[in-house]
Amino acid sequence: MGGRTFLFPREDTTVNPRQLQTIGYSVEGRPIELWSDSAGPNGTLIIGGVHPDESAAINLVREFVPPSGNPVALLPLANPDGLVRDSRYNARGVDINRNAGFNWRADSEEPPGDAPWSEPETRALQEFILSWRPAKIVALHWALGEIDADGPQSTTLAEAMWNALSKAERMPYRLRVTEAERRRLRETEAECPGSLGRWAGYGLIYPDDSRPAMITLELPYDASVPRTESLPDDHVDVVQAHWVRDPESYLATVRDPVFKMLRAACELLLK
Repeated sequence: MGGRTFLFPREDTTVNPRQLQTIGYSVEGRPIELWSDSAGPNGTLIIGGVHPDESAAINLVREFVPPSGNPVALLPLANPDGLVRDSRYNARGVDINRNAGFNWRADSEEPPGDAPWSEPETRALQEFILSWRPAKIVALHWALGEIDADGPQSTTLAEAMWNALSKAERMPYRLRVTEAERRRLRETEAECPGSLGRWAGYGLIYPDDSRPAMITLELPYDASVPRTESLPDDHVDVVQAHWVRDPESYLATVRDPVFKMLRAACELLLK
């Protein structure tokens, strides 16, 4: 599926000194690593590689240099075994984005694991989030072309990311504010059972009774095509083929708008 092609950049530690940290290990013992500032209020966690076949998400998180001023943690590759296997899943064949503890379902269309949090990759994410307590979480995926907010507390963050884009840059995206579209939590539960976004946006409450703002940032399948209500059936095939053919040209079409959105997320002060 082309998931093994990467264009890793140099780390600019002079601009943003960050510490490399191992937060856990995969099924096959590979480290799950992130670069982070020290924890503090208004922190932002940015995640890539939950599905390693969504290759651009890994590269973009690795490339991104956060603005100074607020704590930021960058986790480019949440599923290292999947990358080595050129797979969407981990070494046990589990979709780790169906293994979280909110509305986990054994009959999920994607393999959810034996039980909620059964996989070391999801436990590593859970434990880091519970200890670091980011105010904002952004997970990168492809290729739905949308800024998808989970929970009413996430609307402000979604709008800040959307407003960071010019009218032309918004063209391949749509703003999907969950509460406005689905209205009722039971409708939300029907989608994406066991996903990180649903857990963080609806199931997670910190000890101070706050909830993190949670955004799934879906890259477009083709940045030159306006986002319509429905996507072509082959939208994933299109983006995969582009990546195999010329990964740098795909990154060039999405990099600047994505970095604008990520900077807006890092700079947003949430009350």
